[in-house]
Amino acid sequence: MQTPDDEQFEAYLKRFHPIAPEPVPTLSVSHSSRRSLPFGTWLAAVAAILVIGAVILHILSNRVVVSNRAGDAAITERHAPSEPLTMRSANAWLATAPSFKAAVDDLAFRSQTNPLPQGKQSAVAVLSKEKIRL
Repeated sequence: MQTPDDEQFEAYLKRFHPIAPEPVPTLSVSHSSRRSLPFGTWLAAVAAILVIGAVILHILSNRVVVSNRAGDAAITERHAPSEPLTMRSANAWLATAPSFKAAVDDLAFRSQTNPLPQGKQSAVAVLSKEKIRL
């Protein structure tokens, strides 16, 4: 059973007529000249040289020069905190040390000149004895 709306819609659709499509444009394939291949090779080689140069400069700029002179050791020992290691003394030492590596090495391997008072323990000593299972 068709309704008046269906009949109107059908009449509307009958008014359309297909039209012929336009021809598909032809694609022309042109081969790149032989000259562009060496240019691309040269461009890739220059880019590789620039990247390698940047990596080498980055590595060389991050090198740390370590001096084995006795005077340098005396200077760093003079600044090392002599009291038990606390957050305050570690921060103060890091702020005045010549480099981060020197500060960490001196803090980690300094000799314990002042023993702890009776009844107190070093947190580092307690933690170093603990067995950690992963």
